[in-house]
Amino acid sequence: MTASVAGEAAILDWIRTLGSRGPVFFPQKIGRQSLGFQPVRRESVLEFAGYHPTLAPPGKRLAPAVEVLFQYRSTPDRGLEFSPPPQPPGQILAGVRSCDLKAIHLMDRVNGAAPGDPLYLARRAGTTLLAVDCLQPCDTACFCAAVGSLGWRQGADLFLTPLEEAHYLMEALTPAGATLLAEAGFDPCPDPETHRRRAEARRANPFGRHWPVPVTELPTLLDHQWQSPVWSRHVERCFSCGTCNLVCPTCYCFDVRDDFDLAAPQEGQRQRSPDGCMLPGFAAVAGGHDFRPQPEGRQRHRVRRKFQYLGARHGGDSFCIGCGRCGRQCTAGIDIFAIVTDLIQHREMAP
Repeated sequence: MTASVAGEAAILDWIRTLGSRGPVFFPQKIGRQSLGFQPVRRESVLEFAGYHPTLAPPGKRLAPAVEVLFQYRSTPDRGLEFSPPPQPPGQILAGVRSCDLKAIHLMDRVNGAAPGDPLYLARRAGTTLLAVDCLQPCDTACFCAAVGSLGWRQGADLFLTPLEEAHYLMEALTPAGATLLAEAGFDPCPDPETHRRRAEARRANPFGRHWPVPVTELPTLLDHQWQSPVWSRHVERCFSCGTCNLVCPTCYCFDVRDDFDLAAPQEGQRQRSPDGCMLPGFAAVAGGHDFRPQPEGRQRHRVRRKFQYLGARHGGDSFCIGCGRCGRQCTAGIDIFAIVTDLIQHREMAP
């Protein structure tokens, strides 16, 4: 595939130009401190410097908070007519970091597994990803290297690597990326591998937080920690608010309900909205039984799902990408990295 080298200012101006042609989202300030993937406009203030994980991950642009599954209405012969939602417009997600790129790749696996989620897959097919590598940790909460997310490239259409003097190596990894790069008109780079090697030599080492054991050992470790006191210790201050689920790039559970107006009950729509395993009642079933009525059981399920269940089902070592969002946004400061650290230490202290 083709490659170019361009200055940061030229790249950001090009992204603004793309935003004038169609939906483009880039990390931008929300309030004083937070970042979010917001629509790019010609007047948007865009920058690569000072990046820290956005409040919500970019993958949420592939799964709206409230999504209509279909509309329905009754017919004169007492039948029902169903209308699918409109085809989603194409979009570009620019400035996606490697950890979030891996999360999108994992959600592609989940939603592509039979029978597949046609709404997600349609939106994903119309999405172009411009990803950016990290040479320094984005903040003290990240542990992307520990879970295999650092330097992740799979799924990107264009992959940007920071070079010296505020320049970036831009590599087209798909035909869609090659088309965008050709239209941008940047100078071609005949030797991208040399630029990439030099950049990676400047990457921080160690990078972010690490556990004393590799992530591949966590499924076996979790098998022996079902009754661990760690589960209770880390939920003593939990409010069961579900914020950790809402900001997680690989949480995808949802609830479904029918919405209609009592004044016109002959028509309505079925829609879905996010749900989360840390919320009370998430595991309740008909008859009133709740499989996980206590917060420690819900926390155990959440951790095992990230590091054991989903990997076994869909492939891969970890469905936690190490972005640190859950701990960063938790009102009580509960951190999944700290939970796993305690589980490792508890195993080592066991007789």
